Amino acid sequence: MQQQSQVERPGEDIFRKPPHAFMPSAYWFWHSVPDEATCRAQLADFKAQGFGTVLIQARLAMPVSDYLSPAFIAAYQCAIAIAAELDLKAGIYDDYNWISGHAGGRTVAEHDHLRERHLFWSAGSDRESAISGIRPPFVDGMGPDILAWQYEEGRVEWCEWKIEAAILSAKAVPHNLDQIVDVTRQTHIVSSDAAGCRFAFEGVVPDGQALTVFVSARSATSRLINYLLPEAARRFIEVGLDPLIQPLRAFVPDTLGFVFYDQPAAGFYRWDQISGHVGNSLLFSKELPSAVEAETGLSFAKALAALVHGIGADTARVRAQFFSAYSSRLNEAFFGTLRDWCERTGIALTGHEILPHVSSWSLNGGFTSIDPRVAPAVDFFGIDAFRDETAVDANNFIPQLAPKLGDSVARANGRSRCAVETYASALRTPVRAAGQWELTLETLRAHVIRLHCLGMRQHVWHGVYQTDGRDDDPTPFTNPRFDFAPGINFEPWWPYHGLFAEESARLSAFMEPAKPLAPVAIFYPLHTAWAEGPRHSHASHVGAWCEGLLELGCDFMFVSESDLAAGKVSNGRIQAAGLAFDAVVLPSVTVLQSNAVLQNLDRFRRDGGRVWSSGDRPRTCCEATDGSSTVLPTTHSVDAPTLQELAQLVSDLPNRGLKIIMTMPRKPWTWIGAEPDGGWRVVLFNDGDDPGGCDIVLGTAMRCEMWSPADGSIAALADCDKLSVPLEARELRCLRFLPGAAGGKSAASAISSPPSADGISTVLDGVWNFAVEEGAASVSLSVDAGWEEQGFASFSGTGIYFREIAIETDGEWLLEVPEAHTAVSVRIDGRLCGRRGWRPYRFALGRLAKGIHRLEIAVSNTAANRYYRNTPYQGDMQDRSGLTAPPRLVLIDQES
Repeated sequence: MQQQSQVERPGEDIFRKPPHAFMPSAYWFWHSVPDEATCRAQLADFKAQGFGTVLIQARLAMPVSDYLSPAFIAAYQCAIAIAAELDLKAGIYDDYNWISGHAGGRTVAEHDHLRERHLFWSAGSDRESAISGIRPPFVDGMGPDILAWQYEEGRVEWCEWKIEAAILSAKAVPHNLDQIVDVTRQTHIVSSDAAGCRFAFEGVVPDGQALTVFVSARSATSRLINYLLPEAARRFIEVGLDPLIQPLRAFVPDTLGFVFYDQPAAGFYRWDQISGHVGNSLLFSKELPSAVEAETGLSFAKALAALVHGIGADTARVRAQFFSAYSSRLNEAFFGTLRDWCERTGIALTGHEILPHVSSWSLNGGFTSIDPRVAPAVDFFGIDAFRDETAVDANNFIPQLAPKLGDSVARANGRSRCAVETYASALRTPVRAAGQWELTLETLRAHVIRLHCLGMRQHVWHGVYQTDGRDDDPTPFTNPRFDFAPGINFEPWWPYHGLFAEESARLSAFMEPAKPLAPVAIFYPLHTAWAEGPRHSHASHVGAWCEGLLELGCDFMFVSESDLAAGKVSNGRIQAAGLAFDAVVLPSVTVLQSNAVLQNLDRFRRDGGRVWSSGDRPRTCCEATDGSSTVLPTTHSVDAPTLQELAQLVSDLPNRGLKIIMTMPRKPWTWIGAEPDGGWRVVLFNDGDDPGGCDIVLGTAMRCEMWSPADGSIAALADCDKLSVPLEARELRCLRFLPGAAGGKSAASAISSPPSADGISTVLDGVWNFAVEEGAASVSLSVDAGWEEQGFASFSGTGIYFREIAIETDGEWLLEVPEAHTAVSVRIDGRLCGRRGWRPYRFALGRLAKGIHRLEIAVSNTAANRYYRNTPYQGDMQDRSGLTAPPRLVLIDQES
């Protein structure tokens, strides 16, 4: 093997032994206050299975009165001290259950003015009307236990009703700003109670006009805070964070290094009279009107009119500017206050806001029941500026937008990549919290590899459990078993998790020294999102561009308007957020902050760059800096970004020195990174069921290396300008290419395939002995069907298949297990031959002498068949378990 110096292998040290920043992290769900023995045993277990960081999270099964109690804080101190002993890192998950800011209700206790206050409205022809039927849809969908947690005694009640604005305007649309009459002083509350209010206008509503009244009210029972108030964030810190950090100062920052916030957002209320452009109530504070007036140049009443009615040519501008002021106030009040505290405390700030695109590629394809503009859920670039590390949220085990957008906002703020929290929601039942106890390690591994390719540095699992809950109780949340399952440490395949964790950490470390080769920048349409709302086509167009480019193997990043406007143009490329792009996409963009970005895009186009657009075109600049128009300088425009259209565009992009040519029907996942000295790093992952391969074509002959994320080894390959790479099902490969091949001559090379049969193989079919645990009485079982079909319907655990085999030829033997569910270890004559948590299940048995040998195959399934038993979550299906096809012995090297 060729030896190279450390200088020639940047990142070799972190690849061989990845630091905590690359290792998987997890929420540690506390369902009750644990004792020291529980803390010690579970933390040691988490470390043994490859986790590097834990975040303690009190869940709904824990009484809220226990949260931050003296016993809770003492247990917290104990856990962090044990983590330090074990060289684990820890972060403060900053609240009870989730929705940061309430501190388990302590923030608003005896501070009622900090409870969420909302703005509601009603429009109609009558001089009297009401606000009634207020409901929190986002909470209702989670069930009564969530309602009881977020609202005292589970009651949604309101108080302190106040008219904030009232206007008369023509019913015909669009309205004209000059025709809007402010009648706030002539409109009064006439009655109110905990459910709503009635109000009246002193005058008469003229024919053809509508009276629109905006009324604020404070929740009398909500534990959620008013995120517009910096004092609410300060109180949250005082009662929620300081009590945790103060006793743990000795562990800051070496063990306890960061605080993690989770989905800070108020109630997303709807009500009977809601109408207009905004889908949920707005938070309100007395400072909001002046902030809106300063941003829009209009009175608060007229600015509000744009949210309910059209106001002519200024509608889009006013809506965008209104939400710009609103979002800035939210960001500064909550995230800014948290960031100041973190800087004083000496820890980092991270976490994630609500992501309306979770589990989707469309910008608003996840939480479709909410209008994200009313929460910190649109201005991702602005929010990220307050963080020290970027984190995002992912739901279920499919490719999705979150990690790509997270990596993009991190790069815009001078960092790179992100942490991705993954939670599972149920697929078998409408009760989403029942989760997926049917999750396999193979599914989790594939998901995490894809996340890495999309921009993730560290995976955060949601979560590892303190307890597995109670049998025969389907109650969500309060039975920990169905609190966004699975708690993977209670999965039978859990002992194999360390194999995956080591591989994931090394994959992340391998990618670290390189920048992604992403030729396409997608313009993040912030002002369009504010002006047009979540149902506008920009959301789906973003998703279509993302999915199409990925399908074509063309990487991309999102870029903010300010970064594009300031981007340096040269040689047909535009440099923004630390990367250089050959093309810029505007996905149905209608509203811009200013025309500066259009001017720079025109320079880019004239310099040979590509400007692609789809759907609607820009028509409004909120801050036009001169008299120029909003004409988009495109090189190609489409009505909708179809795969055929995108393929034509991508084929025209310049070749930047490395191409991957597919030689298999299903394209593998790929990631290409450029090193500063001209080298390349390539990740290939075949997440399909069939083997395949691809060719890596280099611009010139280069030195080649294969870095194994499974064991940390690095092997030098032959110098070449083209490398053929075979990919087995589920195979992950990491390859590095360096300038300076010996002689610089062109040559083709190939990575050898796994050993194949040498003409001798034996199918081990028929009946095997089977036991549910080591040493237990055995029964006879077929390997053609899972054990769930053969008398073990509800058994979740490790089943052991064993039999004697006759070896008739001395030599090197291999065992192939074609179908197993879901993790496998193999022993021959008591000797461990290997452990696999995902396909291919292939085990080197070593040299076997002619004669009789005892073969043992241990298979661990999922917990679903046991935990879903006697619950409505079982459905009409059971998880396949154990062996479902006969294993095969293969002679790969016969002794002469």
